[in-house]
Amino acid sequence: MGKKNPPIDFLKALSPPSRPGSPVANRQPSRSPQPYRRGPPPSPRVHHTPSPDRAAYLPSPALTPDASRAPSPLPRKCNYGGSESGTEADDELARKLPAPPRTRKRTSSEEGRLFEQEDDTFDGQADERGRRRRRLIGGAHEQGGGKKRNLRAIAFVRRGIEIGLMGILVGIVLCSREGRIWKEVRIREPEFAAWASVLLTTLALYPLPILLRGGPLALPRSLDPSPLLYPILFPILVALSMTKENTKSKNPYILSSLILSLSSLPPVLIPRWDLRWMLSLLPLAIQAHFPQRPSSEFNSDTLSFLPPLHFALTSVLTYLLHPSLTSTELRMVATALINLLIYASSPQAIILKAVLWGGGLGVLVLCEDVIKWNVNLARVPSHKLRRTGNAIIGIARWKRLISLRTKGQASDSEGEPPKITPKGSKSAGPRPISQISFYTSLTHEQARKRKLAYSLWVYGSVVCIVIIALRPYIGRYALDGVDPFVWAPGYLLCGQGWYQNIVDTIAPGSGYCVTEGAATAANLRLLIMGYWLVVLATGITLVTAILTHIQVDTRRKIFHGMVVIMFLIPGVLDPAFTYLGLSLALAAFLLLDTVRAGQLPPFSGKIAVFLQPFVDGRDLKGPVVVSHIFLLLGCAIGWWFTLASTSTEEGDAWDWSGRQTDLAFASGVVCVGLGDAAASLIGRRFGRTKWGWRGGKSLEGSLAFTLAVMTGLSVGRWWIGAETQTWSPVDWAKIAAVGLWGSMVEAVVTGVNDNIVVPVGAWIVVRSLEL
Repeated sequence: MGKKNPPIDFLKALSPPSRPGSPVANRQPSRSPQPYRRGPPPSPRVHHTPSPDRAAYLPSPALTPDASRAPSPLPRKCNYGGSESGTEADDELARKLPAPPRTRKRTSSEEGRLFEQEDDTFDGQADERGRRRRRLIGGAHEQGGGKKRNLRAIAFVRRGIEIGLMGILVGIVLCSREGRIWKEVRIREPEFAAWASVLLTTLALYPLPILLRGGPLALPRSLDPSPLLYPILFPILVALSMTKENTKSKNPYILSSLILSLSSLPPVLIPRWDLRWMLSLLPLAIQAHFPQRPSSEFNSDTLSFLPPLHFALTSVLTYLLHPSLTSTELRMVATALINLLIYASSPQAIILKAVLWGGGLGVLVLCEDVIKWNVNLARVPSHKLRRTGNAIIGIARWKRLISLRTKGQASDSEGEPPKITPKGSKSAGPRPISQISFYTSLTHEQARKRKLAYSLWVYGSVVCIVIIALRPYIGRYALDGVDPFVWAPGYLLCGQGWYQNIVDTIAPGSGYCVTEGAATAANLRLLIMGYWLVVLATGITLVTAILTHIQVDTRRKIFHGMVVIMFLIPGVLDPAFTYLGLSLALAAFLLLDTVRAGQLPPFSGKIAVFLQPFVDGRDLKGPVVVSHIFLLLGCAIGWWFTLASTSTEEGDAWDWSGRQTDLAFASGVVCVGLGDAAASLIGRRFGRTKWGWRGGKSLEGSLAFTLAVMTGLSVGRWWIGAETQTWSPVDWAKIAAVGLWGSMVEAVVTGVNDNIVVPVGAWIVVRSLEL
């Protein structure tokens, strides 16, 4: 007989692994294994370890909640894998309550003892106890299954409403302008047929590989249709809404929008990007096959490179902004940037293109590695830095370092973050030199000087980009050869006596100040700038003075109200200057957030401290604080789209006579500033009838959104045309339709931020209904 195997200790094999040591160095031993836990400690049999998904990204230290104010630095139910929109993430940090004690799951033996205690009167009747136990367990399973089916049904209803709202939007666009849009679609019927065939065929063939592999078909857990709705349909609907009246198919945006729409298909449908490139060019191939088809503004060679440009730009944005932005939002941003790149023609659009494309690419090329090094250095704990005077390395360590360098295994690159092994954890051997970061060999003074050098490089690079690259480009293509630093003072100070004397003395007859009517326009701009400064100072003072007495949601909505006051009236009086101001404000916001995320001294700490009371749960997901950027984008969408669709002569690019007569410009400000703020404030305080799905949206909040948008559009319509506008029941129905559509989208959307989706959709509805 063979040798008997040694007995297996099943209890030891089934026991949980030993808990590693504390990751905090030099921590004093505590009398309690969980000193910050309230309530009775859990049983030692069960060890609860944090989910690795929640610890995958650590937010900026300056934006992390203070531990003394809340036991848990992150919300317990914060979903870091999905996307919150609207009020779902407004007060994530306001709900910083201690985590409730976790209920320990009973083992099978404990459940058996529980049933035995309940069935003591039936001692000796094992069959009866078994039947009762099965009935109880079966009832619990049926109740849990019924709850899951109910949640799945609610999710289907919510997604069905979202798809239906997009269908309504498509119908409104196709039936608008007395059938003019539908005629445009009929003229380009082959291109639209090619687009629809690619989209529908891709969706129909998606389950085929799964069936061929023999795998089961299952619905996705999120049931989120946003990747197939907003990046696919919004570019086409916006392009159709910009169709001019009384023209014969001269819309230059449609063909490129069809190509970019197919380029935005999710990679899960078409994994190979080269195949997606070929399929996206099918509308272009149809247009090139028929020479009599209406041509686009660009030739075929230019349009054929839109899919790879979209793919490359989406990859770069994903690398920089994920997970702050979802994949749907990243594709929408890439499409918008490409449209800005190829269609910017007005001076305001050219300046915006230069700032976003030129400035963004310049900072990415010159400062990406430096910012990464600075972030890695900032993440090194202070006690890991070398003490002053400890500069001599040991003989054994020096020999080991030389041997590893000879083998090519050692690294002291600044791009590698420190890898710190928790104290007390077991390892297979001595830690290799490659895990020792370069920064741990620096002293505190050396680390401080290195951070300062990184900051000077970034700030100097930004100044060089503005002076060397952006200045000549803007002067040549947007300002008719005038230097921007000469043009800007004249644009604001023209008509001032002291400034006019300086200009006549230095360079007579140069600058913007010699044009007709420029003095009156410049005085109006000075008044608008003073008005903006007063509103900003009042709002910030109001928020900071009562900071401890109001909730996070209320503090954030104060800025929404400030947006309405700042941009609605100036947008009517001087839309071109408002367009320029919004563009420069967006560039300033992006630059400041780059400084904050890169932790560049001396401004990053001050910016983070100022933003800390206003961030929500989504702002802590990734490197970018998106709340204020999305707020500004939602307000600027109305002006950018309206001026892009308005034909202006070359001499009227900056001085428009009369007021703005297109109500669509106010759609973003009204939806974001009035509608979203009213829905949040009213819904949280008076909302009793919930919609039924996750997010806490209420019927009262949606009704407040509708009324606020109707009020804002009515006031704006009266302001821009009090003498010519009619107020028939049909006009009121159109205004109500805008409010209802926006409120329903704000209530159901989750895959994208509603501060972007709702203003774009509202602009399309207002333009289509000709309000």
